Amino acid sequence: MSDTILVTGGTGLVGRNLVAGLEGLGHSVVSVGSERDLRDSDVAHRLLAEVRPKVVFHLAARVGGIYANSTQKPGFYRDNVLINTHVIDAAVETGVEYVFAMGTGCAYPKRLEGAVLHEDDYLDGVPEPTNDAYAYAKRGMLVHLEALRADGALDYCFCLPANVYGPHDNFHPEHSHVVAALVRRFVEARDEGAPEVAIWGDGSARRDFLYISDCIDAMLLLLERRFSGVVNVATGEQTSIGELAEAVSRGAGYRGEIRFDPAMPAGQSGRRFDIERIRSTGWDPAHTLADGLAETISWFETHRSEIRER
Repeated sequence: MSDTILVTGGTGLVGRNLVAGLEGLGHSVVSVGSERDLRDSDVAHRLLAEVRPKVVFHLAARVGGIYANSTQKPGFYRDNVLINTHVIDAAVETGVEYVFAMGTGCAYPKRLEGAVLHEDDYLDGVPEPTNDAYAYAKRGMLVHLEALRADGALDYCFCLPANVYGPHDNFHPEHSHVVAALVRRFVEARDEGAPEVAIWGDGSARRDFLYISDCIDAMLLLLERRFSGVVNVATGEQTSIGELAEAVSRGAGYRGEIRFDPAMPAGQSGRRFDIERIRSTGWDPAHTLADGLAETISWFETHRSEIRER
């Protein structure tokens, strides 16, 4: 039997789908969610001592969309620093060999807006102000992991995914990421007969949207290869928020107007990932954006009474 793999944040969008993928490959998996408060050092150390994994997928984090990130900065910084530090310290103390940690593409320097984002530039410049507290907490985790690798304590993969979306996402009306937020808003606007849907920003900001099953395929391949270091996981395709809104609106069957509000923040104007490292593993995404949105909308409508809102 293979060594046990621990997945923190196992009830989230990536976690649920990752656990299913790992178990499908025959791995023994222990998955924990918010029932274990990893902001508490004792809780994190007891968990790792109990499970004694050789591999940890560290996905646990306090996350949210642009509204939550820009209005709750102290909590986003503090909670994520505590979670990351406690889990990694406990991993070292219990003999974990490999940590697969989820970073965030939104922590790339703001100076690189519109440029291609190379992994080696991740720490070189201040991040976007609307999510800087969350970004610095994630960057600090990378610094911690790299220091431990240099010291021979463990090896790591620090994954920088594009905007991941799909089944089991957080569909909270204020704290969700953009695809989940738009899916919920357009479906509800359709059902309520709302004449318009208002969206923050002017719609010009561009993002790379990665369907969850493609993200999981990449993560499993990186685990198999024991990839070491920082890696972008993205499709290489750019879609504006305006184009995304139109696509979700069509997919949901909404007939009203879409109104953009340029007075409201929209985050970085563009985020284009260099994908040479992940492509060198042989990975390629299997889903188009249209395919992924159709599956996400269908899943939301089927599971609306049980959707996650945290």
